[in-house]
Amino acid sequence: MKYSDPLFFARYWPAALALVLLAPAATSAANLGVVGPVYPIAEQNALSLITNTLKAKEKSGELARLEKEAIKRSMYSLKNPLAVPDLGQVTQRSSRLIDPTVRYAQAITTDEGQIVVPAGARINPLDVMSLSKTLVFFDGRDAAQVTAVHKMVLKNPRVKPILVAGSWLEIGRAWKQTVFFDQRGALSKRFEISAVPTVIRQQGRALLLEEIPTRELR
Repeated sequence: MKYSDPLFFARYWPAALALVLLAPAATSAANLGVVGPVYPIAEQNALSLITNTLKAKEKSGELARLEKEAIKRSMYSLKNPLAVPDLGQVTQRSSRLIDPTVRYAQAITTDEGQIVVPAGARINPLDVMSLSKTLVFFDGRDAAQVTAVHKMVLKNPRVKPILVAGSWLEIGRAWKQTVFFDQRGALSKRFEISAVPTVIRQQGRALLLEEIPTRELR
């Protein structure tokens, strides 16, 4: 392999970047004057330095180890997304209605300029399409919640399980069905969810949000 080959750097650029960031900051050191004999130094440009370091690390097997660790971390992050922060556990049953109506501050137009939705219009998406599923938000790290929600899923195929924490992959494999994850807490923020388990279903032209203690999930 030629180390000047772009493919080499495309493959190992994370390691190369780490080497640059972790290298001693010699170039930013202050000039302290001459404190001893001065000898000529063969300068290497940054690319050569990185190339030589990568060659040494590849030869020692360290690059392969770093690459394997990077893949392992990526796979773990994929299988275990970051939990939605600041969510508690429901201890007392409560409910509230959510009006999903959206107000359009600006007009929505086609490419030809034809106005589809005028500015200021208020549209309830439930007038266009109903919510056929029952959304159940739960914490996959809590065995009791996992068991309770699984019973709901088995009893009612319209239940859509949505994790706010835990491994969607492991639970999905165990249940032999798709389990969703609230990525970056987008839905939790949209519905202002503060604790789980939380169940959301359509009720007329509104959404009914219920906070239900785990033992009462049905």
